[in-house]
Formats: sequence, C-alpha cells, structure tokens
Amino acid sequence: MEPHLNLLLVDDQRENLVALESLLAFPDYKLTSVTSAREAMIALLKTEFALIVLDVEMPEMNGIELARAIKERQKTRDVPIIFLSAHHDAEGDILSGYGAGAVDYVTKPLNAAILRSKVAVFAELYRKNRELKVANSALQSEIAERKLVEAALQEANQLKSERTAELNEMVQELEAFSYSIAHDMRAPLRAMQGFSHILREEHASQLDAEGSEYLRRIDSAATRLDRLIQDVLSYTKILRAPAPMQPLDLDHLARDIIATYPDWQPPRADVFIEGTLPVVIGNEAFLTQCLSNLVGNAVKFQPKGNHPRVRIWAEPRDTEVRVWVEDNGIGIHSKNHGRIFGLFEQVNAPSEYDGTGVGLTIVRKAVERMSGQYGFESNLGEGSRFWLQLKRAAS
Repeated sequence: MEPHLNLLLVDDQRENLVALESLLAFPDYKLTSVTSAREAMIALLKTEFALIVLDVEMPEMNGIELARAIKERQKTRDVPIIFLSAHHDAEGDILSGYGAGAVDYVTKPLNAAILRSKVAVFAELYRKNRELKVANSALQSEIAERKLVEAALQEANQLKSERTAELNEMVQELEAFSYSIAHDMRAPLRAMQGFSHILREEHASQLDAEGSEYLRRIDSAATRLDRLIQDVLSYTKILRAPAPMQPLDLDHLARDIIATYPDWQPPRADVFIEGTLPVVIGNEAFLTQCLSNLVGNAVKFQPKGNHPRVRIWAEPRDTEVRVWVEDNGIGIHSKNHGRIFGLFEQVNAPSEYDGTGVGLTIVRKAVERMSGQYGFESNLGEGSRFWLQLKRAAS
C-alpha cells in the first residue's frame, strides 16, 4: 500500500483547523494540525511533509515570517507552501508570500473544490518526486556496482573497450530515464486541465466570480507547467536525437515556419525576410527549433502597446553564413548578457512576460550540435539582434 502523504496545517484559530481537516479528509493524506509557528517548527523537525497549508495572519510570528524561517532550513526549504488569507485584495501580502517561498495562495472563506484541487496538484508532484528519488537511489546502487565491476576489469587489464561501452550505455539510460519522467509528469497536468475545463463548462453557475477566477488561475498554472515540461522535453530531444547534416533551403524553411504562427501575421505583427536566405548545411529539426524560438521571443518581448516588427536577413562570411533576427522589442540590459542562454534563466519578471527560460538554451545546444556559432547584440530599450552562423552549402 502506498504510504500516506503528510500535510501540515497551520492556523491559530482551532475552528479554522477543524474546517481544513474536514475539507482535506482523504485516506491518502495524514494531517498534522498546529496553532502556532513554534508548534509548526517542532512538527517540521519530526516529520517530512509533502505540503504546508499556512495561515498568513497569526500572533507572535505571522505566516510570512514562518515561511521565511522554513525556507532558511536546508531540510525544509523545498517543502511547498500554500498560504491562506482572509484578505481578498491584499496584493502586498500576496507578493510578500510569494517572496517568502509560497507556491500558491487561497483566500478565505475557502472554496472546497479549489483548495482540494491545489493540494492534489502538489501532492501528485510530491509523489512523482518521491518515485524519482527511489528510482535514482536504485540507479545509483546499480552505478556503484558497475564501477566495482569496472575496477575489477581494470585490475585484470581486460575488456577496456567494454567498460567504455557500459559508461556510454549508462549515460543513455540516464537521459532516457529523465525524458520518461518529464513525459509522465504531463499526465496529472492534463487531468488537472481537463477537470478545470469540466468545472468551467458544466458547473460555472455554481461558482461566484472569485471562484471562477481561482479556477482560471489553476488552469493557467497547469498550462505554464505543461509548457515548461514540453520545453524540457524539446531540450532533451536536442541532446539525444541524431543530428544528420544536409543542405537546407533556409529561405523556404523560414517562410514555412513564419506561415504556421497566426500571432506572427499582420495585423498582430510584421515578420519579414529581407532578400533571399541561402542554402546552409544543418539539421532541419534543430534549425526549426532555433528560428521558432528566436522569432517567437522577438514577437513576445515587446513594450506594452508596441507593434512587433521582426526583420530576418543573412550575410555571407567566407565559407559560412550568418543569419540575423532583429526586433524592436524591450532589449536586454548589459548585466544580463551572460545569463540569457543558460537553462531556466529568465531576466524579465514572469508576471510581465510568460516563459520557461528554456528557449534560448535550446537554440544554444541546437547550434552547437550543428557545429555552428551563435550570439546577439542588444541594449535595454533598443531591441535585440540575435544571430546564428552555419556553413554555407556549395553551389
């Protein structure tokens, strides 16, 4: 039987805890209820919790202060926290909560369906993470055993080539395992999105405006996480997939890509190719990922109310060609120039520009696998010019 998930409920009002216990009374949850920050810290020393449901307004040490204390401890810093607040419009409290490490926010009076749904999401993520830890532990044991075998083979001076093959196989297994985990995480997200759509379509009349807004936030959060997983899967494919190189008609490929995105068409945006792009040596799937991410960023990262204008052109460089993607967007501050190609790096606030921080990492890795070069020129408020440099195909 699968072990219970420990949930910690923290509220200084006993009647509120009784209500929470009633809402979350499920066989697979084991609830621990406390009425003060001190009791919460003691409970965290004794038990590993999958989730903390924490009231913001408490005497002595409030929820925000307690959350910061929890995040300062190595053992508890990764435990997700859902804040409860009686204030419907306390934007400052909400921002403080997220700054203190909250993963979500629910206002009182509590909507049972919304609270249960949010708790279920993080409970499922905890289960997946626990399964991953168990699998990783087993895999680490297997790796340790293999290393012992390799040491024995080295001492006997036998089968050196087989040891190399085993190491390569191990890397492939780890990559395949990571891909499988990311792929399987999409299933609970799709379920979450499906149930939220059912609630919206079939039970909208039973929800007030506030409940409908919470439902929209749940759906939006699930969509963002699903997009992140898809980007991670795309990055994994770039790492693992074969990369056959061949002559590619870059002009034809770029125009086909542009035509497939409605948001890149007038009147929403002007994306145009200057002249005729040349034939290059590359991989069609990798080059498609590069152009899609660069043009998508150029259209997305725009000042509010600005009309996106994106220009694409090529310039010859000896036996290579440099392809430019120029925009009239917000630009990039010089202090962030060294970060933007890093995995999960986001230099703009997520509340302003939705994204996962994976797109430019995909571009970097795809260009590297095509033995090309990449770079950009940008200043804050003056737009950006990204470039890719690949070998030019023979005439």
